[in-house]
Amino acid sequence: MDAFTTPKRRRLLEEEEESRRGQPHGGGGSAGGGEEEQDAAADPPDLISRLPDDILGDVISLLPTAGGGRTQVLSRRWRPLWRTSPLNLDARVSFYDEGLAAAAVAAHAGPARRFSLTWDAYSDGFPAIDGWLRSPTLDGLRELELFYHAPDERYVTGGHRHTPLPLPVLRFSPTLRVLCVSCDWCRIDVVAPSGAGELEFPHLEQLTFKGIDIAESTLHSILAGSPVLKSLMLHYNIGYRRLRIRSSTLRSVGMTDGHKDREGRVEEVVVEDAPMLERLIPDRLMYHLDIRVVNAPKLKMLGYLYSHVSDRKVGRKDLLTKVFKGMELASLTNTIHTVKILALNEVSNLGVVVDFLRCFPCVEKLHIVVSSQGCTVKVEQDASLECLDSHLKTLQLTPYDGNASQVNLIRFFLLKAKVLESMKLVVSRVIPSGGDQWVASERKKLMRLENRASQGARFAFEHDRWASDNVPMKHIHDLALDNPFDRSVTT
Repeated sequence: MDAFTTPKRRRLLEEEEESRRGQPHGGGGSAGGGEEEQDAAADPPDLISRLPDDILGDVISLLPTAGGGRTQVLSRRWRPLWRTSPLNLDARVSFYDEGLAAAAVAAHAGPARRFSLTWDAYSDGFPAIDGWLRSPTLDGLRELELFYHAPDERYVTGGHRHTPLPLPVLRFSPTLRVLCVSCDWCRIDVVAPSGAGELEFPHLEQLTFKGIDIAESTLHSILAGSPVLKSLMLHYNIGYRRLRIRSSTLRSVGMTDGHKDREGRVEEVVVEDAPMLERLIPDRLMYHLDIRVVNAPKLKMLGYLYSHVSDRKVGRKDLLTKVFKGMELASLTNTIHTVKILALNEVSNLGVVVDFLRCFPCVEKLHIVVSSQGCTVKVEQDASLECLDSHLKTLQLTPYDGNASQVNLIRFFLLKAKVLESMKLVVSRVIPSGGDQWVASERKKLMRLENRASQGARFAFEHDRWASDNVPMKHIHDLALDNPFDRSVTT
């Protein structure tokens, strides 16, 4: 199929195809058709409404805020349930409706499950937020998300850059499962109460800190006090230069090293002991980040790794040392063979890709973001790679515009990858009218190759104007997602 598709269009086509396969063939009514139609027209019994209040309340609490509120119009039976069901509130506060969120919290008569607050007001919101978080309605809160958007950069430079995290947040620590604190144009200082010792979050499974100022000792205290933590996202924070990971439950970690104009950025990440860790995602790095992996025997997904990590003047052993400093050689071999999904960024030399594939020979899915300056394809064509001979099944190239260096890069994999099944080319530039013709032309250009090692490999062209190396935050925390680098699942 030569049609140019977006990720959303492709998924719709797949769903339509599955629907057609599931439909019974044949047609025509039977003699008893009228009687069956009459039975179908009769209203079925409302079995759901017969369930106990607590079960219906749990169902309502799983709905979005607006959907939960609309259940009041279903029937008289449902009308009082929303106000007494576990609270699931998404609130966005602007400069003219600061009182609405407070009223919604105060009016709720049921227990608290989730409170997500986005502050967009042109004022200092922390006094109000502090008061709301002290409300008895929120006792026992399980999920707390705070997205604080300061008005603009002038707010920061006007002396409001640092604001302490409202202490009431810490009162939820015994019950929280999810905690997200995200700030723009300001810093929240996360400070442990004096004499509190370690911060204990006995049920916390998901933690996100973005744009905050937190001391290294406080961060490590929170991590040490979270014995069931499964996913961790640290995005553009300051205050700590070294992140030390030691967790028996952590499965997914995403981090950045901070902005170039901010002090106190993280410089080193050390995975000391993480027996369950499957994903290590250094995302949107501004500087060189030293990543040391000592023990992560289940590491399956790695990236985005930047091309500057690999130096064409060093050998495979030196490259491994750069990525996995401090790891014992015996365990190193086992760990790199576990990596199945690898993502590389700012690739300007095919040799860099080859180096990484030698280090991670069992990669099955490879994501490459090519440099805007182009990619040099100069490598030993006769070199044999275990990854290309036996393992690599999926390749994604971003962004693709059909230039000569990209075509040569793709042809290298078509010649070498013997078990390659699919190749996705993500186009970010604007495609003129007649996009299907452009896709057909590009496909023909790529297929014009003799002696292909992967005769059955399929091509898919997808248009994503915002294609980048950015891994969506929710991908870090979605442990059911097979591939966090696949942006099409959220398009």
